[in-house]
Amino acid sequence: MKKKYYVPLLHQSKISCYPFFRLGGFGLGNLLFPYFRSLCFCLKNGAILLYPHHYQFQPRNFLRERSLNSLRNYSKDFNRFSWNSINKFESARIFYSRIFKEEKFINEYPHIFFSGYKNYFYDFIQYRRLIQKYIIYSYGIRNYQIKNEVAFHLRLGDFIINKQYIEKEKILYALDYFTKKLSINVKIYSGSSYNQITSFLEVNELPDHVFLVDSISPMNDLIRMSQSKYICGNPYSTFVEWARFINPCSQKSYSLLEKNVYESINVSPLNWNNYL
Repeated sequence: MKKKYYVPLLHQSKISCYPFFRLGGFGLGNLLFPYFRSLCFCLKNGAILLYPHHYQFQPRNFLRERSLNSLRNYSKDFNRFSWNSINKFESARIFYSRIFKEEKFINEYPHIFFSGYKNYFYDFIQYRRLIQKYIIYSYGIRNYQIKNEVAFHLRLGDFIINKQYIEKEKILYALDYFTKKLSINVKIYSGSSYNQITSFLEVNELPDHVFLVDSISPMNDLIRMSQSKYICGNPYSTFVEWARFINPCSQKSYSLLEKNVYESINVSPLNWNNYL
């Protein structure tokens, strides 16, 4: 039988040299879709997984934000998954010595590359438990525990840059609801600084029992968000949807969008419990 090779290109770019460099790319939440599609189809079809093409640089973000974090190079996160694929040099040899075709040829051709969102979580919802175990194993989590706190995802780019605007009053109302009515601590996960968040909310400091998490890496943030008993965020963000997806228990979710707006997005088959 001819060997099958699947490669997670994750994002196609005109300036790219697999698997060493590419210009442009997406956030981690979006990159995880083609990666886990490739992994699931490898298991389904008995294919060999090549090294993911995750070395990306985004100079536009850097020029705007003047922060190295804005380059969105997720090498630290994807290196955790490298145990399951061929090393990058052997992957490069295989990739450039064969012709790879896009996913629509997967039933008739052995060498396939994966990129883009496709059908988001619908493509592998049946593998949800397997993906949860795979992430927990890859990150060496021995004791997965649910914490009685709120994971609040507040990526300002979703509200300001991408025009998915949510009024600051709604965010402040949600923080007040969790801390005062439910008496629960809130941990904010964000790519923005403390000053940027307080400036956006037009407050001098965050309310009592609300804390900004010091990020280790985006994937670590996803895992920590998934370990919270409560989660709140914008369903437009695939990042917060991934945190819900990898939670193995019944996490209570609060959407910052109204129900009718959420239903028009149709990214995940997992419904939200509450709409603020």
